[in-house]
Amino acid sequence: MGFFASSDFYLWLKRNAWGLVFLSLCRILFVFYHFQYFNSAPWGQFHWVLLSGLLFDCQAIAYFLLPFHLLSLWPKPSPKAWYAKSQLIAYSVGFGLIILLNTIDTEFFAIKYRRSGIELFQLVGDKSNPVLAYLINYWYLLLAYLLMMGLLVWGYPRSKGNNTVTPFKNRVLIAILGSLMIGLAARGSISIKPLRSFDAAQYVDPQWVAASINSPTQLITSYSSSTPKALDYYPQSLAEQLSATHQTVEPHFKTGIKPNIVLIILESFGRDYCGFLNKENRFTPFLDSLAKSALVFEHAYSNGTTSMESLPAIFTSIPSLLEVPYINSNFQNNTLYGIHHYLKRNGYNNRFYYGAANGSMGFDNFLHISGPIDYYGKDEYPSPQSDDDGHWGIWDQPYLQYFKQALDQQAQPFFSSVFTLSSHDPYNIPDQYKNQFKGGHLPIYKAVQYTDFALSQFFKQAQKSAWFNNTIFIITADHPSHSVNEYFYTPTGKYEIPLLLYAPKLIPPGRNTSLSASHIDIMPTVLSLTGVKDSFFAFGKNLFDSTARYPINKDNGLAQLIDYPYCLRLYPNGQSQMHVQAKYTPNTKIRRLLSPQEVNKQAHLDSLLKAKLQVYYNGLLDNQFHISPR
Repeated sequence: MGFFASSDFYLWLKRNAWGLVFLSLCRILFVFYHFQYFNSAPWGQFHWVLLSGLLFDCQAIAYFLLPFHLLSLWPKPSPKAWYAKSQLIAYSVGFGLIILLNTIDTEFFAIKYRRSGIELFQLVGDKSNPVLAYLINYWYLLLAYLLMMGLLVWGYPRSKGNNTVTPFKNRVLIAILGSLMIGLAARGSISIKPLRSFDAAQYVDPQWVAASINSPTQLITSYSSSTPKALDYYPQSLAEQLSATHQTVEPHFKTGIKPNIVLIILESFGRDYCGFLNKENRFTPFLDSLAKSALVFEHAYSNGTTSMESLPAIFTSIPSLLEVPYINSNFQNNTLYGIHHYLKRNGYNNRFYYGAANGSMGFDNFLHISGPIDYYGKDEYPSPQSDDDGHWGIWDQPYLQYFKQALDQQAQPFFSSVFTLSSHDPYNIPDQYKNQFKGGHLPIYKAVQYTDFALSQFFKQAQKSAWFNNTIFIITADHPSHSVNEYFYTPTGKYEIPLLLYAPKLIPPGRNTSLSASHIDIMPTVLSLTGVKDSFFAFGKNLFDSTARYPINKDNGLAQLIDYPYCLRLYPNGQSQMHVQAKYTPNTKIRRLLSPQEVNKQAHLDSLLKAKLQVYYNGLLDNQFHISPR
């Protein structure tokens, strides 16, 4: 057994196996930390989650422990203590990084409902990101990480002290065999395509995908998938016809008026927090009262799960279907024409306000690339020191007052947007308000109440201004966040947000309960409201059209199209599945048996989704997300 009994070879296998134990432990902790999310998943598949997870863990080990593999397998000098220490250091660093990424993502998943990829490093590097606050608030995860690392090193399989040098010939054979094993693990597959995170849907139910994979795998996938492949489901002309992305809109107001547009984007405001979208009082008493005089869209969805994904969707009608946010993708310098591009051409003054550090999340660069707009960040705020929350930027209450005062000075007609930030993790609010709001089971509730209060103070002052009656307020959220309700972790519930238009003098109040809506519909709607007659490129539709609209997003690696109460999801093998899910029902209540009429609907949605995906990916590659201005 000379070659196969090599102590070095078996030691290498044992050390990798010992590390796999901790990666499986990370997976188990991840599932139970997010038990609310996985509660309605088919638990009969849990053993497949663990087994399929080994494929992804082996892939991560192949990449992240490459220095350790080289030190362990390739011909080396006679055994020396320094060499053994080098192996241990390489082993500890490699597994330390893998476990660290999994540990960090254990908390971030609760915000985004998906594993983090390359954007995690971009987020950590963001100048507004309160890294120290995360370490303090989630000290128990840091403790868990240190404990796992301590046990990993303590149990590290060590040499028995045999100083016999393995013959060079055997060392070469070990290197070749080990290299083949590492190469196979790195690919994760013997098929033409390497293993990617969304391939987990082939082994487990989509709701288990996030548990089956790991954060290093998602990082590898997001990096390697930053350039998508062209699609050819249909002839390109037919795909463009089905997706209907080249548009013009009819002016909403036949009298030719040019209303001001104020767009308010609320940080992390999910449907769950809003009383006017639920059957009970929640945490938004002011928005609840405002909604009575507004046009409310009952079935509204975000097109992504992060703030960086919301801006392209809202301002340029581009959904988030890449493994990384568009703002951070290889296509960030493609030609885009946003709302502000067309409004500027039609006499509007455009501004964007965000109380975080200038440059945060790349908002300023993206907005400037997609059209002329004046950007106001923390640098422009008159008293940043006194009103700084110590984490993200300026508290919402003073910042919205500053925004109102700026609107008073802005020439009409104007298009001005503000992005709030106080309802972002770590969910702090000013000391003077901490006893004013009762909050609830989750920390975000009190922050939502504070932002709702800040909105009430903004409107209280704004209604005194001369521009108020000629202004349409569009209020939405960038994405939802934590919930204690199982429904809001379902494939559709996790994207539900408020979307309302408030302008009592211009738009009759009501509730649209028949058609779905999403971020990508805001741009066509604003262009209609402001009477823009230019042709434009958009994946969404005017909210005042009577034809169906289809929110589109990517959930756990699967593209999906929503037409409430239906959700069609496209799997890696090209097959789609449609389910029916009413609001407030968990995954266990999804109705999967379709009537003959619903089977026809599935075929229709399937063709639409594939056409939209083809136009999306091919358009990215060919820089075709625009119509050249006249």
